[in-house]
Amino acid sequence: MTGFDYDDWFDGVLRASDESDSPVASPGNPGRAFAAWQASFRGELRDVLGFPAMRDRAVEDIDPRRRERPGATVRHRRYERQTWSVRTERGFRVPFYLLVPDSVDPPYPVVVALHGHTEHGKDLAAGVADGEAAGRHITDDRRDIARQAVRRGFAVVAPDMRAFGELSPDAADESNASDAVSACTYWQKRAQLVGRSLVGERVWDVCRLVDFAADHPVLDADRLAVCGHSGGGTVALLAGALDERLGAVVACASVCPFEDSIVPIDHCLCNYVPGLRRLGEVWDVAGLVAPRPLRVVAGDADPIFPIAGTRRAFDRIRGRYCAADAEGECSLFVGDGGHRFFEAGAWPFLRDRL
Repeated sequence: MTGFDYDDWFDGVLRASDESDSPVASPGNPGRAFAAWQASFRGELRDVLGFPAMRDRAVEDIDPRRRERPGATVRHRRYERQTWSVRTERGFRVPFYLLVPDSVDPPYPVVVALHGHTEHGKDLAAGVADGEAAGRHITDDRRDIARQAVRRGFAVVAPDMRAFGELSPDAADESNASDAVSACTYWQKRAQLVGRSLVGERVWDVCRLVDFAADHPVLDADRLAVCGHSGGGTVALLAGALDERLGAVVACASVCPFEDSIVPIDHCLCNYVPGLRRLGEVWDVAGLVAPRPLRVVAGDADPIFPIAGTRRAFDRIRGRYCAADAEGECSLFVGDGGHRFFEAGAWPFLRDRL
């Protein structure tokens, strides 16, 4: 007996979805048509990520608070690390580090630095996480991206993303959330029950952190970028797509067609946004960043975001940028290695643009 060929059947579902795409998303159709496509797709993307449900709990006042308890502010040789939080929804606050450099005068160019999947959260990005695994991620995978940025003269906003760091579920016995992956599963299930998505909530928080940067007196909101690795790269790309105040975007170890990565390869549940593929592919999301600068960074041996898929996605991204008459503003950097952060792909790009 021959089994049901699910892959063949689902290919038909995808073809039907692709055929419904607006033709203005295609390269060679610049000007008003492309801008209209961006506006329409941006609204649909907000809806799929769950923004309408989040607006029900939105606040006008993000109420920034700097922590004053011992250890909340740390002086380093080249920068200061402050600890802050902002209110992103009623009853919910996001903690973050603000790293301020000594090497330049304010107002500072700003990078929102987004960590990947790690229970250490912002601590790993700031290079202060403890333990053997964290040390290996910093030494071998170069994931201390906030510390790298501030040492290069950027001010850095480095938050805990939801389900990580201080925002990991407090009661592990209640949620059975003993590590970052299961914490994401716990948050994602609950988010979907009320019309949200976990990655959408993370993007929402980034947009509120942009509000913080826009109002802080020593931060230059006209020189503002977002940079993320792995899961943080996904959030960086989505935040750049939705918030045009982000003047440049770096997405590392995260840009790959869904059919090449998160479908055939087992990823954390937070990578799966119900309805997203119905709207388009990763190159369509990236097309919302145009004409602002976009750098895609990848490792040639990344096992979970295969480089062949990343190259194919970038070819389509370049088509979107051509449609926006901004082909020179998108670029691909491929490093020698696996699922790690490549400093050479990120910081020279942002230095030249900020």
